[in-house]
Amino acid sequence: MSGSSLLSFALDVTPRLRDSVRDLTKEDGIKGFCSALGAELEQVERWLGEVNKTSEPSVNRRLLKLLDQLEKSLQVPRFHPPHKSRAPDAFNRCWYPNLHRLFTNKQWGKKNIKDFASSPIAKQDRIKLHRFLKTFDGPQTLSQGPELSELLRPIEQQEIQDDFQAYVKELHSVLSANCLCQSQDYRGQIKANLRLNGYMKDQDDSDAVSFSLFFLDHPHQDTESQCQWQDTQIHVFRTRGVKFQNTQDVVSSCQTGKTISMSKFCEIISNRQQSQLQLVASNGHLIWRGSGPLLRRFFLRLSSVPLSRILDNTRLSKKMRLLLSYQLAKAVWQFYDSEWMRSEWNKHTVHFMFEKRGKTPKGIFVNEPFLSTHFSPSLIHNEDDNAFRSHPFPKILALGVMFIEIELGVKIEDHYVPDCFDSNGQLTINADHIAATELFEKEDVWEEKETFGTFKEVIGVCLKPDPFKPHGDDPRVRDTLLKHVVSPLRAFYKNAWESPDMSEVRAIELDQAGPVPSAIDPPHTSQLPATLPYHPAQDHALTLSYRTGASSDRWFEQLQKLNSVIRLKPKDRDHVYEPVRIAILDTGISQAYSRSVAEYKDFVNEGNTAFQDGTGHGTNAFLLLQKVYSDAKIYVGRVWQTNRANQHTASLMTKAIRHATQEWKVDIIAMPSGFQAEDEAMLRAIEEANMAHTLIFAAASNNGNLTKIAFPARLYGAEKVFCMFSTNADARSSPQFNPSPIANARHSFAVLGEGITLGAVGPLSGTSYSSVVGAALAGRILDFSRQPDVRARMRGAGHLKRVEGMAAVFAGMSTSDNGYLSVVPWRIMPGAVDDEDMAAGRGLLRERVCDAITAALEKMYGT
Repeated sequence: MSGSSLLSFALDVTPRLRDSVRDLTKEDGIKGFCSALGAELEQVERWLGEVNKTSEPSVNRRLLKLLDQLEKSLQVPRFHPPHKSRAPDAFNRCWYPNLHRLFTNKQWGKKNIKDFASSPIAKQDRIKLHRFLKTFDGPQTLSQGPELSELLRPIEQQEIQDDFQAYVKELHSVLSANCLCQSQDYRGQIKANLRLNGYMKDQDDSDAVSFSLFFLDHPHQDTESQCQWQDTQIHVFRTRGVKFQNTQDVVSSCQTGKTISMSKFCEIISNRQQSQLQLVASNGHLIWRGSGPLLRRFFLRLSSVPLSRILDNTRLSKKMRLLLSYQLAKAVWQFYDSEWMRSEWNKHTVHFMFEKRGKTPKGIFVNEPFLSTHFSPSLIHNEDDNAFRSHPFPKILALGVMFIEIELGVKIEDHYVPDCFDSNGQLTINADHIAATELFEKEDVWEEKETFGTFKEVIGVCLKPDPFKPHGDDPRVRDTLLKHVVSPLRAFYKNAWESPDMSEVRAIELDQAGPVPSAIDPPHTSQLPATLPYHPAQDHALTLSYRTGASSDRWFEQLQKLNSVIRLKPKDRDHVYEPVRIAILDTGISQAYSRSVAEYKDFVNEGNTAFQDGTGHGTNAFLLLQKVYSDAKIYVGRVWQTNRANQHTASLMTKAIRHATQEWKVDIIAMPSGFQAEDEAMLRAIEEANMAHTLIFAAASNNGNLTKIAFPARLYGAEKVFCMFSTNADARSSPQFNPSPIANARHSFAVLGEGITLGAVGPLSGTSYSSVVGAALAGRILDFSRQPDVRARMRGAGHLKRVEGMAAVFAGMSTSDNGYLSVVPWRIMPGAVDDEDMAAGRGLLRERVCDAITAALEKMYGT
């Protein structure tokens, strides 16, 4: 039989399978799966119809894969692979006996589909089937597409966009000199989102280019925690200046043409009059041009969302992935070799803002990326020693890494291999390059995604930069980037759909971001009875950190090394494994993160099911816990209404502890708070939690020795809870707010609680955050003990749910400092390994961690 018979068979069998699936959409337990599968098969039918019209010969391989996947859906538990001969011209229907049987026995087909939809052992096959069928949403006849060489035609510069780099550099120069806050509280910094495709020739002056930015305002006179974005358009002149009326401040008179002084810039961007600021940048100055209507479609009171969050929570279609990649490539070309790219761009610095577009009331669109950045007098730029880089063009490499993460839906850090670390266990400067190259060479990964051949070749250009090498630091690198990356992506997208600069895509369905955070956390004085330091909710990532946050980043980089070893890969999960349940009893959580919470209960307002957080402290605790232990199943209880306790707070906390223990059946409770007075009812609830083998982590207090250790944290002397003191990122205790430890306590643990950044403004400090980090670390260890390859090897794992058992493990990864045991999590894993160990890889390191935990437990309980 011929290749046309292959297509004919697919055209015949797909609607039959779809009809059988539709008949099952009312069956309990499989409604959702069958409804989604029916819709996906309809899309496949439309695609098959288009293929039938065009007779595109390149689809035969895809047809075979489609039939393989559909055949698998009709046989549980075992799928017999198709005939070894894969030549389309040799196709025979007997290769797919289950699909062929649909023609004669529809009831048999419905029974098998039902088994496939409900069987636990077919779960991964169902996921793979959905992923594969969702790829039929674009011009699949171009699945491989033209060769890259065919797209490397002479560059039509105007097709891409005018080269505005001189204006780009001038814009940064003027903003970095003038956009500084002189308020001590704000450390001089001003944050901004730069629209990466929001620049164009000025309509009124051909010698100017206008840029669109959104500044985060600075309401110094206002004590509220939330800020909002100020829509701003800046016109940049390069070859001629603008006449200055004088050098007076513009705020008082707002007369066009006056220079804006640094001292008044914050007032201008904080006016909140719902108008667009229109400024001029020329000759090193910012000049007032006037006001205009807002870009109405952007939401100014919602935080921007980093690309990393989109990739974590959304499955992008093939069209969206290619369009987003083109937009980023074009932006990197436009801003390359400017101070806007002082550091490489990545999934944390590329942001998106919520928009109202067309019939979509609120959404995110991949063709509207932003650069999240800030201007500060104390910006530190750490120049890497490029002599040791394996890739001579790190900014182009970073673009290639983003391409991989977008296309494959992966996190590059999850694919670090032993070669990514040096002999001291530190990530090398070439870690991303090594991981990306290994991923690039895994053919099966790309085949599963059905990646366009041209796109993969473009990614290879970024990872193996041979076209760029002849130019070194020469400006012609940008020309090469345009020729080999930007232009081919544009030409391919245009051939497949339409011009990418005019293309429309559907909105991304993503939970709404929280309110825009304050530009920086205001100073606070933490007072008991609550030890809650006040910090607003945060979701706006900075391009660069200031000094207090840099060491925190290094601490988390070290933790990531440990997590990459002991975290369970999704493909290795079995039916026994269950992630650790952790409850956070705090001020609640922002609605923006509701879908990431297993269960939520408001103890302040019984019966209220709305997610809320009046201070942001609980939201920060949630984000921090996720940062340390991303696989946790998190439960949230709202116990505190503000950062001060009232006469009911202690009883609410007692009720919450019992609920977390008895109803949620959590493994760990995090209490980032405390009370001055002991509460007998709360003590009994804690003892009940001890009996249920639920670990409790509580904050020590933030008042040094002005007050004693808060309750219930001071129960750690009796080994009923973990009292967490604070350290900085160098594992040194925090004398400015730690109280002295109890003299006769067996262990006085301290862990990171100072200068913490969560990819946003900061730093966050306080023992409340230490209690969350401690709870998350305990969760990670408990999770490790439940993993399939560890369960049989680790002895005494049940003791990890007792205070003294987990404390034994914590002690094994701690160092003594001034009466505290400072927890350094990665000490549980060998800090230095030889070449033989590195070659053995992750498996060997996991065994060593397992043995270290076992040894600590045996030391406590005996063999």
